[in-house]
Amino acid sequence: MLKKQRDFLRIRHAKEYIDGVRKNPFFFKAPPKQWIMIGAGALMMSAAIAGAVGLTYLPMFRLTSITVSGTTIVNPDDIQKNVKDTLANYGYPLIARDNVYLIRTSAIEARLKQGFALETAVVQRNGTALDVSVKEKIMTVVLRTKEKTIFLGLDGAYVRDATAEESRAIDVRIGTAIPTEGEALVPLQEDLPIILDTQNDPATSLSVESASHALDIVTLLKQRAIRVETLAFDGATALFTRVTTDQAYDLYFDLNRPVIEQISALAAIINKPSFSEPSEYIDLRFGAYVYVK
Repeated sequence: MLKKQRDFLRIRHAKEYIDGVRKNPFFFKAPPKQWIMIGAGALMMSAAIAGAVGLTYLPMFRLTSITVSGTTIVNPDDIQKNVKDTLANYGYPLIARDNVYLIRTSAIEARLKQGFALETAVVQRNGTALDVSVKEKIMTVVLRTKEKTIFLGLDGAYVRDATAEESRAIDVRIGTAIPTEGEALVPLQEDLPIILDTQNDPATSLSVESASHALDIVTLLKQRAIRVETLAFDGATALFTRVTTDQAYDLYFDLNRPVIEQISALAAIINKPSFSEPSEYIDLRFGAYVYVK
């Protein structure tokens, strides 16, 4: 019993000196080696992360310029501003958001389509620069009457009169005027539908169907490598249109029938090995019966 009591008291007093109230502050007890390893690992990891983050800020990796191509109506400066705003709002914490190799081009493309009426937007890296290529959606239709030239919306409603400069550019496009040497014409959208009202009709609008069909004709023919020059309407409420193209022949369309069906009939004709290009027209207005002259 005395031996057990003695051993108990010895252990108790020893603990008081080692870890308790009697501990000598001038004696240092080395921490276990595992904590040293953990601390060293944490420091090394922090240093590696800090180094990686620091690398993203090196000048050789930073965005130097943004180039924009494909615009006609949209101001390229507005496109550039949209890209810079996207870079400022999208990215990774702590990392340089203008690091050209970490830029999310898909986020820029999506934001451009949200901010502008674009059919396509493609962003590509070119060294430390970004090349932005866009194609604008056609948002208007030109209607030229005997009196004036006006712009209509895709719903056929009046938008505004064309300016003298825009009318001049339209004249040159459809071949009724020749540009003078060095003349700078107002830019027009490449696939802008130009409707010529052949009657003495002071119309200032078209039906939704007519405007929609005009755009469909231009778009679908372009897919067949046929460029539309003008669409002739015999009055604003015309049922048919004669389409002049860059081919040797014109095309007749029925504005009351789906354009895609008439384009399919055209393809069936011109894709035949025996197809001989007509000198005047191909008439697509009568369903399965296609007339060629």
